[in-house]
Amino acid sequence: MTRILPSGLDPQAFDAALQSFAGIVGHDALLTSADAMKEYGDPYAFAGDDAFVPSAVLLPASVEQVRAILAIANRHAVSLWTVSQGRNLGYGGGAPRVRGSVIVSLRRMNRVLEVNDECAYAVVEPGVTFIDLYEHLQAGGHKLVASVPDLGWGSVVGNALEYGRGYTPYGDHAASHCGLEVVLPDGDVLRTGMGGVSRGDSWHVYPRGFGPSLDGLFMQSNFGIVTKMGVWLMPTPECYLSGSVCVAKESDLEPLIDVVRRLLLDRVIENYPVLANTLSVAGCFSPRDRWYGGDGPVPESVVEDIRRELGIGRWNMRFALYGSEAVVDAQFAAVTAALSRIPEVRIDGRKYPGDSPAGEILPMDWSQIGIPSLDMLAAVKWRGANGGHMGFSPVCPLIGRNVRRQCDLLAPIMNQHGFDYMGGIIVTPRCTLQIFEFIYDAADEGQFREARAGCKALLTAAAAAGYGEYRSHLEHMDDVARTYDFNGCATMRFNSLIKDALDPNGILAPGKQGIWPRRMRLQAGTTGR
Repeated sequence: MTRILPSGLDPQAFDAALQSFAGIVGHDALLTSADAMKEYGDPYAFAGDDAFVPSAVLLPASVEQVRAILAIANRHAVSLWTVSQGRNLGYGGGAPRVRGSVIVSLRRMNRVLEVNDECAYAVVEPGVTFIDLYEHLQAGGHKLVASVPDLGWGSVVGNALEYGRGYTPYGDHAASHCGLEVVLPDGDVLRTGMGGVSRGDSWHVYPRGFGPSLDGLFMQSNFGIVTKMGVWLMPTPECYLSGSVCVAKESDLEPLIDVVRRLLLDRVIENYPVLANTLSVAGCFSPRDRWYGGDGPVPESVVEDIRRELGIGRWNMRFALYGSEAVVDAQFAAVTAALSRIPEVRIDGRKYPGDSPAGEILPMDWSQIGIPSLDMLAAVKWRGANGGHMGFSPVCPLIGRNVRRQCDLLAPIMNQHGFDYMGGIIVTPRCTLQIFEFIYDAADEGQFREARAGCKALLTAAAAAGYGEYRSHLEHMDDVARTYDFNGCATMRFNSLIKDALDPNGILAPGKQGIWPRRMRLQAGTTGR
């Protein structure tokens, strides 16, 4: 096999760099064999596809080792790609944007550094997973709830930096962090916000500081390596209600959206509900061939059969309520009254004591009370045991007609490429984040290629209609960046200016979110300076 090298390096130069890296992290924390690096590719790529593969993996255990790695990379012009856990599934996993980059995996930096019960926050390193944080809070007897996404094995830090979501009132993870420690590309260490006061104690309770707020610069960027983060937690409520709403007809989506918007803006519902259509729910129960073994998307008649068999709606919403039992009961009554205007709607709710252990809560109700799991991995096997998926993630105003327009525009394109529209919509008070999932058999090269072509087609159609993506697979980062085209792509030019100032050698995560260093910009075909 041809050896994979970082861009611009010959074997001798790379070997010299590896020797220096090993002197920092130790030979056991330097991975170079294909088997050892297998976890750091795109887990859903076809076996013969090697577009996004690393040349080596480094596993530093401290901030000082991260700083030393950056010094060596600057000296040898080695491109690095940082991951926290490397589980950004559906968007490239732990793979680098530039083939041959050296992965800096922060998995060994996995300490929960502090839990503050009075002010309800924790401080974590990037290797801490949602499962780790949950277990730490449980073991310590802390009456605090951490928001979790659908899969609990990912990094708390990494998920926030990629605009990941959970389902408690703190489910906007990028907004629920407070205070970052960042190692810049030249090795300098920065603490954002109130962390800039060296003897202060307000770093993780106030998200800004004095002057420009810097935290956002390190979200979805290649401007630094985040090594610590404060994360706000929810005090354990007296009572937790997990609610569900089912509507019988596809046309009910519009009124459902409009009613829920009012409930969210009025703060009757304070968490982040999620909507799923019939096939999206069905994927959590069994593979597709239980209901349909034919080619092309599942026919409408079969979708209706599935809905009736499972006793679900054409659209199904999950939401949660928290507080004293009296408050929860009053909120649920208000939700029921508002939604009852929709014909044939079904509304259910299950109440639990807020501090109930996982064993006393139905697994389907775990995530809204901060209990992590891996159950959603089953949905990836919709098209076969070698399940893979790629997500397309546009934003839309939380207005029924707008959401309907987005679905009517994009769902048929998925169908044209042979994929089922498995609608999953995260609902916020003012917008939706819809995940159009291309679920395919990763062992089938035809399905793999068609998923990527279909995702590109969605991107093109969505951009023409004014829908921007908030998250993207590695393969489409440049395309998505170009859709932010106001004033001749002013956003891209601004990002390029910052990149060149902070990382003049262009070593850190080149190409991430379409942000390229000067030395690679012309080759990448971007319009940044």
